[in-house]
Amino acid sequence: MPEISKEHLLNIIEYYDGLIARDRTKLTGEILDRAKKLKVIVRAGSGLDNIDLEKASSLGIKVLNVPSEIADSVAELTIGLMIMLSRKLYKAVESLKKGEWIKNQLTGQELRDKKIGIIGVGNVGSRVARLAYCFGMKPLLNDIIKLDEDFVRRINGEVVTLDQLLKESDYVTLHVPLTKSTERMISERELKLMKETAFLINTARGKVVDHEALYKALVKRWIAGAALDVYEVEPPVDLKLLRLENVICTPHIGAQTIEARRRASIKAIQLAVNYLQQVICREI
Repeated sequence: MPEISKEHLLNIIEYYDGLIARDRTKLTGEILDRAKKLKVIVRAGSGLDNIDLEKASSLGIKVLNVPSEIADSVAELTIGLMIMLSRKLYKAVESLKKGEWIKNQLTGQELRDKKIGIIGVGNVGSRVARLAYCFGMKPLLNDIIKLDEDFVRRINGEVVTLDQLLKESDYVTLHVPLTKSTERMISERELKLMKETAFLINTARGKVVDHEALYKALVKRWIAGAALDVYEVEPPVDLKLLRLENVICTPHIGAQTIEARRRASIKAIQLAVNYLQQVICREI
């Protein structure tokens, strides 16, 4: 489906009562100011950082999202990236395609009995915790909200401070939204707390991690490696981090599955229609 340019959206937005957007559509204050009839925006995904929420609120526009519909796909990608890092699969595939047989250089490690630190235990983070438990891992959990004790017990998890999580985890994975408090929450100080053998995985939002600090941590071997699906700028323009041997990277494909896109689209349409029906009923 072709993208709608900013200029085109500026010209047509005034005619619509509802809008469904994915992450590529940037709904800035400039655009929302022209949305004279707009009553609801539904983000067909989880993150809301592409929408000017303050402007939407001031204009009385309801903003909704569908995080649970994409959570399984993002969680599965997270585990997949962990396995790629642990077994050096990226290096194995690349070398064999070049005709190299470097089996002795590809000794990896199992996930079993390792500690996984999960920062943000919401829709995606909780699913990652369940999957990790099935692999025999010990989940260390950190969130700003109180976690359900039954859930923590079922996965043999432990609720810890951020510093403890960073110090003890073999894998640290991020599942927080991008807000003022989470922007660059993983920077030089946090990376220095991690084990030299630990891996960082980010399938949340690029700006949650300070990429310059991460580059330094990987070059100086403060940590063993990183897997990134999200970036400070997308597509990334500074590729020095991505060219490091101990980094694997994917182009923001966390929710890019047939099932997740279908679920998110259907749910987004349902939410938009239901909300508009409620508005119409109140106006009658």
